[in-house]
Amino acid sequence: MRTRLLALSSLALFPLTGLACGGDGTDLGGLSSFVVIVSQINGADPPPLDSPLPANIGDVDEAWEFSLQAVDAFGQAVAYDGYARIRVEPGAVTSVSGESAVGRNVKLAAGKVTGTAFVTAMYGPSRLWVEDLGYEPLDPAEAPTCADGLDNDSDGVIDYPADPGCEFADDNTEIAGTFAVGVSPPIHYALPRISDIQGNGTQTPYPFKGIQANTSEPARVIVTRVASDGFYVTDIADKGGYNHLFAFNFSTPPRMRVCDRLTYLSGTVNEFFGFTELSFPSYNVTFPKLGEGECEVPDAAPLVAATIKDKVAMESLESGLVRIEGFHIAENFGPKPALKNVFKPDQSSCDLNGDGQVDFTDPAENSCGNACSADPECSEWTGFSSRGNYKVTDGGSCLAGHCIQVQTSSVADFDPPSFRGQTITSLTGTMRNFSGGSLNWTIETRCPDDLVCSFSEACSDKLLTSQEACVRLRTTDDPDEGTN
Repeated sequence: MRTRLLALSSLALFPLTGLACGGDGTDLGGLSSFVVIVSQINGADPPPLDSPLPANIGDVDEAWEFSLQAVDAFGQAVAYDGYARIRVEPGAVTSVSGESAVGRNVKLAAGKVTGTAFVTAMYGPSRLWVEDLGYEPLDPAEAPTCADGLDNDSDGVIDYPADPGCEFADDNTEIAGTFAVGVSPPIHYALPRISDIQGNGTQTPYPFKGIQANTSEPARVIVTRVASDGFYVTDIADKGGYNHLFAFNFSTPPRMRVCDRLTYLSGTVNEFFGFTELSFPSYNVTFPKLGEGECEVPDAAPLVAATIKDKVAMESLESGLVRIEGFHIAENFGPKPALKNVFKPDQSSCDLNGDGQVDFTDPAENSCGNACSADPECSEWTGFSSRGNYKVTDGGSCLAGHCIQVQTSSVADFDPPSFRGQTITSLTGTMRNFSGGSLNWTIETRCPDDLVCSFSEACSDKLLTSQEACVRLRTTDDPDEGTN
């Protein structure tokens, strides 16, 4: 049945009449929907479409004053006395206030109710949703019917969570609601920028949300890396940090190269072991012509010890282009087991039992792993053999930020263990976070241009600008097109 949304003022056009029935005997005069009106946002009128409120990144609650009217299938007001659940999409309701508010629910009297919903994490066109769940909250001390050990509705199942009519254990009815729904007109918020999606912290405010990023002015979203499993972008118009993002595409994105600008970007936001990423991305790309369009890839941010040990500063650079200079590959970096935490040039593996992994529940392997992490000149071998990560250092304490992990597999002929102790002139790449352990950050080179050294022919012999480095021919068409 189609829900009809009517302004409260229009209800006068539909005077109450007797009950009507459908051809199958359905009562059409009972509760069918709710008219939902949001009258004030933080004490002001709702914003017009051309002047939206800033995207809410989940760090503050906003007050939406609302009124509800229960209506039947014809849009006529009905005298419904029951509870309705309040939610906001997209976003989250943190609480509801009003004389009849209980948690995130309100009780209607004679079909009407007013209240204030405190909501957060809204973006784009956001709406207040109201639904009759048949939920009648009662203090658990008063033995609600969904927790009294009885089959009150004689349906063969007892209490929450077995009885489908029980919303929660404090539900005082085992009868399911009508599931009548009402939705407000849209409240206009801006689409979130890349920095909003990152959240200015360690977690995104939009976990598991399908989201469209703001890619139009003032935002300007530029591709900084094309990888085998996705691509990296930076909003170069946002100078406040947290303006970089990785889009997990499962394979190399087709028809894309470094320097391209995205004019549309959407996907599902996830945290992968502390690393914010956009999964299943959809995107539109504008293609500046080689030699004609200006490449707008931003300069790589320099990393020094003070930055590396600063958790806030590093988080603001997640997925961004960064650069270190003058760091050397750890001197103790080899496949042999490090017995009794003794590390040597060919002896830095903490996989002491040879099962292919470092088991941190094993006292000996845990002790070895921790000792190697704290030692600037130890790069644990198992991390390199399994993921390609290895440690570089400028010789100071790792706790003071003088160590970081790097990954240079994009430089095909470069063999890091062969050059243990050698100083890298410059290493550039995108920065990835992986929670757990003491060295959580890894710089991943994009191509051979990003690795500058004098001791290997695999390295570049000079530092290119960010507008020149790794700007390659555009990728080919979708390699998995036949299985999409």
